[in-house]
Amino acid sequence: MTNALSSIVNMNKINPLLGISLMSAAMAANSSKDGIAKLLAGSYSPLTLLFIQFVTTSLILAPIVAGQSGLRCLVPNNLFPQILRSSFVALGVGLFYWAINFINIADATAMVFIAPLIVTALSPSILSEPIGLKRTVAVMIGFIGVLIILRPALDGERTGYFIALGAGIFIAAYYIANRKLAGESSVLAATFYTSFFGAIIILPLLWYFWTMPAIADIWILLGFTLLATLGQIFMIGAFSFAAASIIAPFVYTQIIWATVIGYFLFDAFPDKWSWFGILIVVMAGVYIAIREIKQKKA
Repeated sequence: MTNALSSIVNMNKINPLLGISLMSAAMAANSSKDGIAKLLAGSYSPLTLLFIQFVTTSLILAPIVAGQSGLRCLVPNNLFPQILRSSFVALGVGLFYWAINFINIADATAMVFIAPLIVTALSPSILSEPIGLKRTVAVMIGFIGVLIILRPALDGERTGYFIALGAGIFIAAYYIANRKLAGESSVLAATFYTSFFGAIIILPLLWYFWTMPAIADIWILLGFTLLATLGQIFMIGAFSFAAASIIAPFVYTQIIWATVIGYFLFDAFPDKWSWFGILIVVMAGVYIAIREIKQKKA
């Protein structure tokens, strides 16, 4: 697997169809991984699953990063910002795994899609990036879509939605940290730092939340970690073969895969109002992604 990842990252030939296929495959792998996480939710805590995911990713990426850039690159130059970024992604993914205990995967995924909207909304104040009227309107419309999905009733049935909303907020903070740290390390090194420090951050909490894997679950846990790793490989590879303007909108295919996984594994399907809200969030997110890429090219 390490050789496969190295090959994908090192290839620079432009192939948009392959890039789109890899991004779609990454979203399918991520949704399948989330489906397994939901299946395991009754037996394992979200932190247990997250720790296993982080450790596996770190073990796979460490030799690749060291082989490409030397052992020195396994230690970041700016330690605290890297730890802060890892904290954001640990909270975001951990809350997502918690949320799918309560709601179906498609709805939880849709709530996490609020992250790009938050990043855009905060860009002027945190990133000193002007967003303009059109993207401001897109953000507002996207937030309306989130409210439609949430339909706040302040009862137990909404618990999972608000947890997923929290996941989206922390994922947004992770995206902002990525922008702040852009250029300080390679994509592979940044992914390694995030997983490695994420595992260290949640390690003390495992004293309270660790669940010892059962022998009978080894294969399904291996499948979980394999899918998590493949999702990373395919996503990195996608941006190696095609421009971001082509790839970015296909991130939202994850909602399709999440719906398929949720339907076949859990007989769960978003209701019509959720679909309406999901459509609004996806359209706003795709517009912002394409608009942002065009702004960078200008």
